[in-house]
Amino acid sequence: MGRITGFGGGAALAALVLATPAARAQSVTTTTTTTTTTTTRGALPEAPAPEAPTRLYERTAFTIPKHTLALGLVAFDYGFAEGAQVGTDPPAWAVRAFTSVFVPNLHVKVQVLRRDPVWVALQAAAYYADISSNVSGQMLDVPLTAWASFKLTDHFFLHAEGTYVYVHAFGTGNITRAQLSGAAATSAVQTQLMAQLQLSRVVSLTALGRYQIYTGDVTFSGSGTIDDFTTANVAGRMTLSVAHPWEAIGGVALLWKHFHAILGAGYGYYFVPGLWVANQQRTFVPDAELAVLF
Repeated sequence: MGRITGFGGGAALAALVLATPAARAQSVTTTTTTTTTTTTRGALPEAPAPEAPTRLYERTAFTIPKHTLALGLVAFDYGFAEGAQVGTDPPAWAVRAFTSVFVPNLHVKVQVLRRDPVWVALQAAAYYADISSNVSGQMLDVPLTAWASFKLTDHFFLHAEGTYVYVHAFGTGNITRAQLSGAAATSAVQTQLMAQLQLSRVVSLTALGRYQIYTGDVTFSGSGTIDDFTTANVAGRMTLSVAHPWEAIGGVALLWKHFHAILGAGYGYYFVPGLWVANQQRTFVPDAELAVLF
């Protein structure tokens, strides 16, 4: 029995050895496991938006930001509300240091339309001059201005302006030893167009033209007593020699967030900034403003 069993086991071993490789492969089962690793990345943060160019606040429909103080050579202004500012012109006050004329003044500018690409603003100003040289009198200058600014492209603006100026003077004076009391008044209408090309966030090129389309005659009247028996009455009308003064100026504006510099030059009849009273002779016209904003 043991030999039969041994023979059977040997036969089984011989059969396994003599089996073909294909047969042996069929008798072996292989399991393959594939592992796939997926890595999820968070979204990259968006790049910050580029800083918008600083607006040109001078002679445009734009106003300085709320709670901002601008101290310049031509004007001091404070943004007391969004789209509204109040200020004064220091050169008019400084006249007192060189003459006997005292000129307190005030202006208020308010935006009435803020809808990109159009902005509209109105300004009212008043200048009171106390004159104490050859005559004893006062003068009141009231310019009323409207601006409209248009953004034609992202880098090109047009700023249109219309101004009505009313001037009234009154007081007393000695004319050939006659003490006269009287008043004089005139008015004017002016328009201005300024083009602004933004070369970068800071640098802009500007070109403007200003023209006085209407000039009223200066009307005056007065009365006084020459002696105990004579009373004088004076009335008249005076026409200015230049009825339609103009000026043309080209320049550059450097507009940082906290500092503005405007430099330009041109030719024509120089208009006194703020008062907008025109010189009666053609000459070189400077244009400059430096302002610090807090």
